[in-house]
Amino acid sequence: VTKHPGDGVYSGSTCKQGELEAIVIATGVHTFFGKAAHLVENTTHVGHFQKVLTSIGNFCICSIAIGMIIEIIVIYGVHGYGYRNGIDNLLVLLIGGIPIAMPTVLSVTMAIGSHKLSQQGAITKRMTAIEEMAGMDVLCSDKTGTLTLNKLTVDREMIEVFAKGVDKDLVVLMAARASRMENQDAIDCAIVSMLADPKEARAGIKEVHFLPFNPTDKRTALTYFDAAGTMHRVSKGAPEQ
Repeated sequence: VTKHPGDGVYSGSTCKQGELEAIVIATGVHTFFGKAAHLVENTTHVGHFQKVLTSIGNFCICSIAIGMIIEIIVIYGVHGYGYRNGIDNLLVLLIGGIPIAMPTVLSVTMAIGSHKLSQQGAITKRMTAIEEMAGMDVLCSDKTGTLTLNKLTVDREMIEVFAKGVDKDLVVLMAARASRMENQDAIDCAIVSMLADPKEARAGIKEVHFLPFNPTDKRTALTYFDAAGTMHRVSKGAPEQ
């Protein structure tokens, strides 16, 4: 989609060619993606653990109700107990049959499990997720940012230099000059971060033109003058281009 000055751009959009400066007019749940994520979070989901607790509670209530009906028939109809004695027996049956401490004990148990997971760097959003994870057979997960750190790094030892009179430090400096930190590109940030000071990438030169990355050329390029007034052009990207 081609955008012109003044047009709106959605959060998460990718600039395929060129550069742009934008003013943020909505963040968080006020964005399009934020509204969708907010709706997903508000969706009521009943987990397996809650279903089991509900089943146990329903079973106990039905059992108590049947037991109380039988006891009323026996103590009042058969034995002819007094009103007070019958009420006492019914209260004992009612209190003893309801598992009052079960939710508390289970909540404390899951809280302890959540605390142990937090010590290993796992954040538990719902405590019932612990029981659900225990009964999981297959886990499907995205890789970037979940199984990895979503952070690119450059291994200096893997850099190979083929030209004579050029060392690895000069290659890193030229690659940093062909990068631009303002774009917040992951590759550019990884390369510039290899310098002791990011300002070294533009120190002592006068920038003439910067070619941003695009899927056609698959490279970035910087044209500049050095301190002696000599024009240079450095490029970073696909070697076949």
